[in-house]
Amino acid sequence: MSPDYSYLKRDISVTVAGLEDSGKTYFINRLLGYSPSQVFSTMGVNHELYNADGIILGITDLGGLPSFRKTLWKSFISRSDALIYVTDITKREQLTESKKWLSRSLNWLKEENPVLVLFNMRDEKFSSSEVKSIIKRFSNGIRKRNINYLSTSFSSGKNFDQTVNWLASSIIQQLIVDKITVEMFISYIKTSNGVYEMRLTTPQSHLNSDVLSPVIQCKFSSSQFPIIEILKYRDRQFIMAADDSVSCWLVTTRMEQIRSTNLLTKLLLEFVKDLQGINKTERSLTETEISRYLLNNIIDKQVFWSVKSTPLFEISLIRDFQDE
Repeated sequence: MSPDYSYLKRDISVTVAGLEDSGKTYFINRLLGYSPSQVFSTMGVNHELYNADGIILGITDLGGLPSFRKTLWKSFISRSDALIYVTDITKREQLTESKKWLSRSLNWLKEENPVLVLFNMRDEKFSSSEVKSIIKRFSNGIRKRNINYLSTSFSSGKNFDQTVNWLASSIIQQLIVDKITVEMFISYIKTSNGVYEMRLTTPQSHLNSDVLSPVIQCKFSSSQFPIIEILKYRDRQFIMAADDSVSCWLVTTRMEQIRSTNLLTKLLLEFVKDLQGINKTERSLTETEISRYLLNNIIDKQVFWSVKSTPLFEISLIRDFQDE
């Protein structure tokens, strides 16, 4: 049988680590929609692919036995874009050992890469004070970095959605924040009333019409297939994705990292698909509904946006079909 190299197709690599029988494989199976009725401990390394908002995450499940921790962990974690560390907090006698290996894992992982520590409660009930005490125990002595702690039960599904949301946003956003800055988001949405233009701009942006007008256009796909454009003009990068009724532009700082641009392009294309699905309803979307959706998804959920300050928002009807 030939080797399986499918995990090399990933956009982002995520390593899942933890002591043996902590629930790592159970978590991954549930994430991928597999039946978790019978799960065996990982012997060595297992690779899976997960689609998170159009981004392909390559998930590496590391065996938790002492022999694997000593021989495999450092190699994989040091090359990973993010780490999910699973601890079975029902096994209180293992908490000290688990904390030790978390600390080692953090030393191997690049400091800017995000970390999620999952406390697997299985089917036991833990009070909020107990969970806080465990979080304090694990966070004590760990230097400041992008790390989140979450208690969950893989069997019951408690807080599982939060884990998935972290996969789909925190990992992707951290990578984009570190490598690329979005200065402006422009969207054109074709409705039965006409075409709306929406602009979100960072307060610090110095973009003017001389930079935008030669590039930004209200254009849609002339077929059922979406179109993508990536342009560089002056010191800016322009990324556009459009279908037959929605067109979105991102104006970013000019970056030479092709990988970050590809990730941003995939996110933008997925966002266009979501907007199209909302737009194609029986009634036409109102200006208020369009504004609410964009603000909620781009600002509140931090899609694309890497700047902490609130952006400037403008919306206008640039083409009125009722007057034609």
